[in-house]
Amino acid sequence: MAVDRRTALKTVSVLALGLQVEAEALRPAEAENIDANEMIEARRTAMSNVNEIVVRYLSVWNEQDATRRRDLVAKTWSDDGSYVDGARQGAGHGGIDAMIAKAQETHPGYRLALASGIETHHQYVRFSWVAGGTAEAPLYIKGTDIGIIADDGRLKSVIGFVDAAPARP
Repeated sequence: MAVDRRTALKTVSVLALGLQVEAEALRPAEAENIDANEMIEARRTAMSNVNEIVVRYLSVWNEQDATRRRDLVAKTWSDDGSYVDGARQGAGHGGIDAMIAKAQETHPGYRLALASGIETHHQYVRFSWVAGGTAEAPLYIKGTDIGIIADDGRLKSVIGFVDAAPARP
């Protein structure tokens, strides 16, 4: 199938013009571009700290000193943050701290450790942890937590799932 030169040039010109129009449509106005860039940078900064958030989150569960734990809770969760799993729940800094203190009292010697990679997309984070299997805490527990990261880079909410635990008596 032969295409004459004139038809080929018209096709290339139309395609080039279409690409230029698409590029112009995708390019936001200058004022919008500044706001969008600022928003993207703020979001990027918040999400770049996901590893730190997860490490701090695990530290909260392991912190025995009440004053340090409350400080870590405030640094880790947003003011209206929440946690829920099949056995417990807490809302706000005070509620989360009290819930963790009760869990530590109920399960002395248990320390959470990261057991997986940290997966993230959009504002979500997912990771697995383990606890127990030691002389101080003989029963082995493994879980997966899924969190939502607030715009300020702290956790907005966490939902916990137990993946492996001893059978209840």
